[in-house]
Amino acid sequence: MIHKNRRAKNLRLSVNKQGQPVLTIPFLCPKWYALRWAEKQAGWIQKHTFQPQKFVPNQVISLCGKDYLIIHDPKQKGNTITNMEIVIGGDLSFFNRRVKDLIKKEFLSLIQKQVREYAQKLGVHYGHITLRDTSSRWGSCSSSGNLSFCWRVAMAPDFVIRYLIAHEVSHLKHMDHSPYFWKTVATLTPDIMRSKNWLRYHAQELQIG
Repeated sequence: MIHKNRRAKNLRLSVNKQGQPVLTIPFLCPKWYALRWAEKQAGWIQKHTFQPQKFVPNQVISLCGKDYLIIHDPKQKGNTITNMEIVIGGDLSFFNRRVKDLIKKEFLSLIQKQVREYAQKLGVHYGHITLRDTSSRWGSCSSSGNLSFCWRVAMAPDFVIRYLIAHEVSHLKHMDHSPYFWKTVATLTPDIMRSKNWLRYHAQELQIG
């Protein structure tokens, strides 16, 4: 997919929610030149594109650092979660959406608690916390202090979740990636490099739903 952008200054590759590569090009850039450039990025495209999978009954997923077996019970009206199982009720055609809704609810609760703890430790204030379905960013912090996270992070290991939350909360103190910023992140979590390496090699495992 090619997207011309009047404000774009350089050629840029990204991945949309469907796992397909998107080539953004400056408005006056010739299409043939952009395609030739993209051909040279074949390695990047192969590494980052994916075919999204759906949640299915009897699948084991990780949620907020703990593994659960997802069960479908058509006789049950709502959804329930126990120490070992997630039970999804209703028609099977709504199964995938209901699993996502449950994940988002549980994850948002965890994030709110963790952000509050980290913010108090750093002595900073934050605004709204939202979940998004992003394909290229795991989290963000706006200049007004609002935090957002990709809901798929909920399926990452616990140490990765803590790192990503610590990363965004630290931006409330340092809106850059200076040495001072990384020192601040380190005061909240010891797993910076471990988490970066996990995301580098296992990020596609989160592309589900």
